[in-house]
Amino acid sequence: MRKLLLIIAGISLIASCKQGENENKKAEAKDAVLPYLQGTWVMTDYINELKSTGSPLQSSGKLTGIVSMTINKDVAENDSLPVPGSLNNHEGTSFNIILQQGANEHQLKTDLADNSTGNYYEIGYDAGKDTSAVLIEYNKDHKEVGKHYFSKVTGPQTDDSEPYGLQYMANKILLAGLYNATDDAGKISTVEFTEDGLVKGVEGHKTYYIFTDFLGEGDGYKIDELCFDEQTKSQKPYIFQIKKDTVLLYQAKENAERTKLEQGALKYTLIKK
Repeated sequence: MRKLLLIIAGISLIASCKQGENENKKAEAKDAVLPYLQGTWVMTDYINELKSTGSPLQSSGKLTGIVSMTINKDVAENDSLPVPGSLNNHEGTSFNIILQQGANEHQLKTDLADNSTGNYYEIGYDAGKDTSAVLIEYNKDHKEVGKHYFSKVTGPQTDDSEPYGLQYMANKILLAGLYNATDDAGKISTVEFTEDGLVKGVEGHKTYYIFTDFLGEGDGYKIDELCFDEQTKSQKPYIFQIKKDTVLLYQAKENAERTKLEQGALKYTLIKK
């Protein structure tokens, strides 16, 4: 009987040690990687394309798969951490970071996978000049087949502002700043667009929204458009063009058949200060 009790005690001790080792490994993985991933991230390829073209429409082809995600290490539960994100810039999605080391000490496992191909993803970071979050794609044979880089969203926010995400980055890249403005009557003024979606100096409008999602839109409505005070009684849309430091705002007109948004007269010429 005593021998049996000793065996049971030994097994319990081994199990307890293994559990302790597992908990230590989870803590090590969490502490080694998650601090670098904390924050909101947007697809770097899209950011670069937006900087190059100045056009959400021309850049929209980059928006496939996970295009943005928010990682908060403080919401980890047991051995995983839920990550909300945007899929194709059209719908919300989420996946979980598994608090286990992946292929190397800079990566963690996830439950993100492509069921059609069998490919799966790990998440890590690239600590270069500016730290990037990276989704590393592997095929079913566990060979790396691609890396998807994400840039961290940074900048000011207020209670009324656009939350961090792809929209915030579009604002920051395309419009944020001070402008000398001339309207179609020749009146000169100063206009300010903030990174978080606020505007001053345009007919009393308070907010602006740049359209970046073209999935589901008819061809006639695929155009670079922004709207002041969207979804309010004072909302007003404009078609815009960006040429270096100049932003041109045109009247947005829907045709009689309501099948197309057409560019009307030039209403504002904005030159960045």
